[in-house]
Amino acid sequence: MTNIIDRRASRRSGVVLIAALGASVLVSLDLFIVNLALPRVAEAFPLASAPVVSWVLNGYTVAFAALLAPAGRVADRYGRRTVFRAGMVLFAAGSVLTTLAPDISWLILGRVLQGAGASVVVPTSLALLLEAFPEGAHKRMVSLWTATGSVAAAVGPVLGGMLADLDWRLVFAIMVPLSVLTLLATFALPPSPVTGGRAPDWAGALALVAAVAALIILLTYWADWTPADSRTWLAACLAVLSFGVFIKRSRRHASPVIDLSLFRVLPFASATVGMAAFYTGFSMMLLGCSLWATNVWHWDSATTGIAFILGPGLAVVSALAAGRRSTGPAVLSAIGGALFVVAGVVWALTLTGPKASAAGFLIGFALTGVAAGIAQTGFLSGGAGALPAGDYAAGTGMINTARQIGAALGVALLTLCVGSGYDPGTYRPVWIIIIAAGAVSAITILPAWLRVGHSPKSVRCPQLR
Repeated sequence: MTNIIDRRASRRSGVVLIAALGASVLVSLDLFIVNLALPRVAEAFPLASAPVVSWVLNGYTVAFAALLAPAGRVADRYGRRTVFRAGMVLFAAGSVLTTLAPDISWLILGRVLQGAGASVVVPTSLALLLEAFPEGAHKRMVSLWTATGSVAAAVGPVLGGMLADLDWRLVFAIMVPLSVLTLLATFALPPSPVTGGRAPDWAGALALVAAVAALIILLTYWADWTPADSRTWLAACLAVLSFGVFIKRSRRHASPVIDLSLFRVLPFASATVGMAAFYTGFSMMLLGCSLWATNVWHWDSATTGIAFILGPGLAVVSALAAGRRSTGPAVLSAIGGALFVVAGVVWALTLTGPKASAAGFLIGFALTGVAAGIAQTGFLSGGAGALPAGDYAAGTGMINTARQIGAALGVALLTLCVGSGYDPGTYRPVWIIIIAAGAVSAITILPAWLRVGHSPKSVRCPQLR
């Protein structure tokens, strides 16, 4: 009887593993394919300015960031399997809309739907994975989840480059069958526990959307607006006021979008801040290097895609290696951030003009790939692993919210610095910001090393090394 139960549990864990890794592949593939297609999208809609085109990325990331945390709480309340399936439906609908979009506005709307779907899929897939395996296997599962996404990220640039050169719509069209296949796989998932409780604070979620969107608008259009422009002050006031409403509701609501008390758990707080900083630099790197290759060096999309294989490919190796070693998550986070700093320094020294050597470009890419695999494993395993099982979905949602807010900030800062990206001289601030982002992500773990702060009695804090 025991053997039968063990076999059934093993099969259930295997199904969850397949579904979770499939979702990771889909979301990662979408990210890398779309970044390389952005120059082709700009060519297809010549009347759209660079700030408007940037919302093809930012529409996705803002929706992703703002809905991640409430998605985690909805998953805990209604069941992770059900919510995971709903997220796949949203993502598939957004994929269809982006494929058929008649103008840039519909394309951005489709990306918002994709972001909303991804905001549900990411935390629920990782939560389902952690729920299905024992605590001792969590770091290995996180590294496998990260590595699988990195495999898709490695395939994405080449595939995206080839498709973008044929027709930019194919970049979005390929997501439709992949979404449908993943959606069908969800019907084999075992039931997940339902915790019940109050609905999340949707007013707080709306305030978070308004705050993030206003901040991104302010940064994106800063070069076009003057400090005296009323739109500048309107965006700034909306960002501040909305963020204030969000914090107030998060402190007082019975079921807040983000449970601020979890930030008293030092490993979790460090991981959240570190992830935001790392992805500010990472998104600047991803889009900035794509624009440099296509607009400064005039590489075609396929060649750029081949060059982009290096980083994600090494991220696969480094994520798997990080998951197998006994190195603590704090050390992994610090190493990943430090490597990202080195990559930024390499680019600042070598990518100074159109005749710059491709060697420095590729070396930096290799370093960022290794950094991403190590750092993400450290942030996710150290942050989510510090929380009790009942908070896995909410916790991973909050960490990934920080990641997407960082990504949106990075794209906005890049647009502010380089515009359409044809002048090589405008990239120097980008490399400096990347260096700073890596440094911040590396030092966020210092308070955890020094054992500063405390955690609630109900939360278990693992030893950091």
